[in-house]
Amino acid sequence: MNMKKKLFALLAAGSSLMMAAVLVVAAAAAPDPFKGTWYSLDTDTSNQTLHVGGGPGSLYHVRYYDDGASVCGWTAGSSGPAASAQGSLSASGDVLSGNLPVYCLASPRYLYGPGAFVFTYDPGTDTLTDSHDVVWHH
Repeated sequence: MNMKKKLFALLAAGSSLMMAAVLVVAAAAAPDPFKGTWYSLDTDTSNQTLHVGGGPGSLYHVRYYDDGASVCGWTAGSSGPAASAQGSLSASGDVLSGNLPVYCLASPRYLYGPGAFVFTYDPGTDTLTDSHDVVWHH
């Protein structure tokens, strides 16, 4: 009888360890919500793309592209200049943010200035919303 109790205790401990290992592996394999390529239609009707890599720490490398940037002189229906930015943004909870140098891709290319980038992730819709209330999708 004493042997049965020991065997039961060993099986229970083994099951607990196995369950803990499964949970750790599942947590480690959970996808990072920020990573990937995101698309949106800007408030001026131009198309925007955001590539997010890096992590899972708090720093993410990003590349931003706007195919028609009104800050660079683009107007809807024209073939004016695009804009781009790249660098690192940091995450805190569901918010990815930071400042990046924004370049107008005119000829010649020039620095528009620093741009404040703020994206809030919504796990319910798997979307990002930026500080201009533009919604970004995968």
